[in-house]
Amino acid sequence: MSRSWGRAVLVVGIVGVVVNGIDGVVSGPLTWSDAFPLFLAAVAGAELSTGRRRRVLRAAAAAVLLTVGFAAGVPAAAHLVTGGPVDVLDLMLGVLALLYAAVGTAALLARRRASGPAPA
Repeated sequence: MSRSWGRAVLVVGIVGVVVNGIDGVVSGPLTWSDAFPLFLAAVAGAELSTGRRRRVLRAAAAAVLLTVGFAAGVPAAAHLVTGGPVDVLDLMLGVLALLYAAVGTAALLARRRASGPAPA
């Protein structure tokens, strides 16, 4: 991502966080999908940063995505299985979190395998 696009995504994410915060105060409780702008801001911040700050922001983005995805997706999947009403956005967030966790686990295992056996 270029720096100008990174800045634009960061601004959009921050504006979304502020709007969702105000909306939560004015009109009531937030839903899990309202945390998506926070994820955008963390990813864009990681792309614009370097060094330790980049790792911290990437970890924060991953934590937000996994927490929101599983918190929204597990109940949606349970409703899908039991035949209840399903929120498709929550179900897709759950699928996204599951795929993200699977790819991250596969990358970690591949990295460990490539580095060779651990010294005894």
